[in-house]
Amino acid sequence: MPSESLFRLRVFRRWGLVLAYAVALSAAGWEPNIKEILLVHFTHTDLGFTEHPVVARELQRRYLDIALDAALATRVNPLGARFCWTVESVLTLDDWWRAAPAARREQFLGRVRAGQIDVTALPFNNTPFLNADQWDVMVHWLPEPLWNAVRPSAAMQDDVNGFPRAGARRLLDRGVHLLWMGINSDGGGPPLPAPSAFWWKMPDGRRLFVWVGLHYAAGYDFFETRSWRRGPVPHAADTSYRPPRPGEIFAADEASVRGGHARCIDQLRALANRGYRHPLIILPVTNQWRLDNDPPLPALAAFVAEWNKLGLQPSLRLTTVSRALRRMESEVGASIPEYGGEWTDWWANGTASAPRELAASRQTKRNLAAALSPVWGPPGGNVKSAVANLYRSLCVFDEHTWGSSMSAALPDSLDSIGQFNEKAGLAYRAMAESELLLSQRMRTLLARAEEGLYVANAFPESFSGWVRFAAGGLRGDFTSVENAESGAREAIRFEEGMSPWTRPRRPQDMTEANTAAVFADRVPRRVAAVWVDNLAAHTVRRYRLLSAATTAPSNTTGPEMREDAQGWPIAATWNGMTDPLFLPGVGDLLSVGVKGFPPRWRAMDVFKAAGVTEREKMRGELLDELAAAPAGKAHLEDTGHTLIYEQPLAHARVRWAMRRLEIWKSQPRARLTMRLDRLPSDDPEALFIQFPLPTRNVLPRLTNGGSEFVPYRDQLPGTCHDYFAIDGTVKYDTPHGHWLWFSRDAALVTFGDNSVLMKRSAAPSGRGRILAMVFNNFWYTNFPGNSHGALEFRFDLLWRDPHTPSGAAPSPEALVLIAAGRKDEPLYLRWLYRP
Repeated sequence: MPSESLFRLRVFRRWGLVLAYAVALSAAGWEPNIKEILLVHFTHTDLGFTEHPVVARELQRRYLDIALDAALATRVNPLGARFCWTVESVLTLDDWWRAAPAARREQFLGRVRAGQIDVTALPFNNTPFLNADQWDVMVHWLPEPLWNAVRPSAAMQDDVNGFPRAGARRLLDRGVHLLWMGINSDGGGPPLPAPSAFWWKMPDGRRLFVWVGLHYAAGYDFFETRSWRRGPVPHAADTSYRPPRPGEIFAADEASVRGGHARCIDQLRALANRGYRHPLIILPVTNQWRLDNDPPLPALAAFVAEWNKLGLQPSLRLTTVSRALRRMESEVGASIPEYGGEWTDWWANGTASAPRELAASRQTKRNLAAALSPVWGPPGGNVKSAVANLYRSLCVFDEHTWGSSMSAALPDSLDSIGQFNEKAGLAYRAMAESELLLSQRMRTLLARAEEGLYVANAFPESFSGWVRFAAGGLRGDFTSVENAESGAREAIRFEEGMSPWTRPRRPQDMTEANTAAVFADRVPRRVAAVWVDNLAAHTVRRYRLLSAATTAPSNTTGPEMREDAQGWPIAATWNGMTDPLFLPGVGDLLSVGVKGFPPRWRAMDVFKAAGVTEREKMRGELLDELAAAPAGKAHLEDTGHTLIYEQPLAHARVRWAMRRLEIWKSQPRARLTMRLDRLPSDDPEALFIQFPLPTRNVLPRLTNGGSEFVPYRDQLPGTCHDYFAIDGTVKYDTPHGHWLWFSRDAALVTFGDNSVLMKRSAAPSGRGRILAMVFNNFWYTNFPGNSHGALEFRFDLLWRDPHTPSGAAPSPEALVLIAAGRKDEPLYLRWLYRP
């Protein structure tokens, strides 16, 4: 035991702190306007960042047991001394619930009913790339009986700098009208000064009460003067680091509590000086091991109890998020402002650091939409279950954590690669499973069909274009097809492609992109193409396969084309158009990098510059904008139905690049495909593909999660104007017609110019120039640092008459199945083809 002299020294120090505290308050002579502080304790959930996502989920599951036991241990205490815990992400509850025995589940529900444990409405903190179907899954993550038992009334979005309006509307549909936003201002910021509150009005008139809170870990700094954490961000498995022990933070002895009170008064004074006037304040509290993915702090209840026992003011209450937000709503709801518009996200650019994985997730969404098409008949239970599970995987993929805390600093470390491998696998596995599911839907419908080529349009808009498939699937010497209904015949177009296991004989047997040089990929007649015209939505068309030759189409009509000196199109105008479909510069490739050392820190300096003038000066000095140049003349091919232009590009940041522009002859439509091989680089870089359109000063219409908005005009104040996450379509409605642009792979756009580190506050002048952001690794953490190699991006552009509705973008693709005319193996039909 300690010696008597040491004991006296401790007592002296303790009462010395109390005396110093009393003197400080007396000298301050300041009475806070805040009468009560509500502490909301939770763990911020990252599926990764601090450690591998599998470990993070296991930790979170275990944390819920800690919180439950802490709540049970204090359940008979006075109200002010009970431990309270908020489940930020219901993914944690879902994981825990599946493993918990019945008695443990009942204990949990008992603490929910008692108000000590709160469950929020969403499974995790999300990026803004979810579609409408994913949002339906997000708000139905828990089994319905469990949802009804815990009855969430509040949703939380921590870290992320935005929240799609589509998500807000789904929350209201589920009876949730409280939204907590704990924004991390690094790389962005809240739309209003934090902390504050506002009413978020939806287009249909409904409203969400929104608390724009402080950073999710900010509550600690209101009571403690020194950081307990030791960096960097240690793994839970790193035994040289540990969570704080009882008494190391939020110590409950009188001296420590009074010291915390003095610190709190200073912080509240600072809030008042910044304009905070409400008599109530909500402070978020997380543990201090790493802040993210940290365990509950049971000792917090004793700290709060001692504070209130001492009669300190403001009073302190440990509570849950829904109770805190309801209190705040009743206190300030009548006096706060109301805003409408989309809540665009500053952190959305991070997703562009993984262009392949993003493309895979988008392909999966199209596959799932096609699998549910009525063209196949009503989906059975197996189909519905498979689709629901795949959408859950896609939702987890769109969760906000995309990698290790060291993902940009140590991009090749096992930790960085391992974490992103888990994230990427969600998209790739879902893509593969959705492809199989879609093929099963097709085979089940057509397995007993008579011989022929079947082309299906599983989407809600008509399809016109080429359908391409492996020529090897034509088990015969077929050269043309005949529409089984109309009798119209069409020649099969055979194109070059790869021949696996074929040794290249000469360099000319390979495309420029075939740097591996393993198999020849310019082998004739490897790809078959059939032109399909006006295939109605949700229909299947049968073609007979013919060996007799059919004359290729000789359609010489088409748009009036203008080309530059290198033969690349700069305008295309069809009859009835007063303006061309596009302007010079379509398909141009642009990169933006940072000059000087160290580049990522210099980029942050630009973003944090005070004022527009200083920021623009720094952007001009530090950003290096470089456009690709033609590496040769464009090659033109007339397919009869389309004109195809191909041109190689040269750029310092790519090994090779090839752009291909296909022009429809029969309608004002074009398709750009850009293939490029990005060179490895750990430096920050953004890549854009541009589409200048003659839409003058008209603002476009965008959709996110199926919810439409007009950028720059229909946004919450202070939200991101530099780039926008979209479902895929950009629409311009002008007196001269409707321009529709659709992106298959990329999901971020900006307008006018590159906008990197710009922090726009208004619409640009060149709003008809679309810049598709196909790559961006400016984020210094949390997202992959160096995606490189061969990448492909496809975009469609079309024009519609001003007197007709703009409608939706055309069906992105048609599906092909070749029926042999014989009955399939019955066991295949039963066990292989059926979903």
